[in-house]
Amino acid sequence: MGMFSKSPAERKLEELTGGFSLSEEYKALLRANGIDIHTGQHIRNQLKEEIRLNIVSEEGLQTRLRYLINQNADKSKVAQRTEKKDPVEDTPVINLDAPLKRYEDQVKSLKTEYDAKEKIVINLIEKSFAPPQITYDKFMDAVKNCTKVFNYQVDSALNIVQLATRETPRIDTELENKISNMKAIISQIDDLTNELIINLSSNKDSNTDVENLFDDMKDLIDSVKKYD
Repeated sequence: MGMFSKSPAERKLEELTGGFSLSEEYKALLRANGIDIHTGQHIRNQLKEEIRLNIVSEEGLQTRLRYLINQNADKSKVAQRTEKKDPVEDTPVINLDAPLKRYEDQVKSLKTEYDAKEKIVINLIEKSFAPPQITYDKFMDAVKNCTKVFNYQVDSALNIVQLATRETPRIDTELENKISNMKAIISQIDDLTNELIINLSSNKDSNTDVENLFDDMKDLIDSVKKYD
């Protein structure tokens, strides 16, 4: 089997909805149920993620697709009825049944924490190593790399939360791993911040401790990338 071979479920999904672009048959099914193309693409993407997480099998795929079509057709009817009424005010819809809300809250909290600490550490790097020093460039690149990997973990976790229709052990494990990666990256940023503060306050000529920390950060980022 080739490296990029599709699973039976993925091939079945293409058969039902189309390959790179939506098939005409699938588009016709969407139109018949009052569903727009954008929502149809979202349904297909949701099924792709469910296949990846082993939530839905090849055998259950057609039934799952039918369920999502019916679910979104009902939403479309409700929206049409709502539009006909005189709008009083925009009332936010709150999904009280979100099965993974606790993960979503935790991920968003970690994102806020990281953003704040990223600004602090960048400020310290600028004070410690004025450009165009090689050390300055190296640490700025390291922080940018941390941010890139961290944001990927955030986006990936929130995507799972938004697409999942129920909680499973596999989904829990995926989300817990991503949250663990986020915490590890934040911990490295904390360590770098503390080391830079010590360096600044002690006027040390040697940057050995900071350089060692840089290597630790690089190893962490490489390990997270390898996991994904």
